[in-house]
Amino acid sequence: MSRSTSRYGRLAALTTAGALAAAWLVHPALNLTIGGLVIALGAIILASALFGSERLSEHAFRLLRWIADKSEPAPPG
Repeated sequence: MSRSTSRYGRLAALTTAGALAAAWLVHPALNLTIGGLVIALGAIILASALFGSERLSEHAFRLLRWIADKSEPAPPG
């Protein structure tokens, strides 16, 4: 389940899970396609975080923190 503490975050997580369950009921290959796209997107984000330019890497790590529902770290100084 989502780690979001907001009501809308939980609603979005439940809606997403319901949509994937509905896709599985419609056709199992559709769910496999959606799952493959999610895995490919995760691989792209991870690859740009590790091997991208400094700017792309920063954006990818911010996106990963946002997905994990973690706050931004304090700026150095």
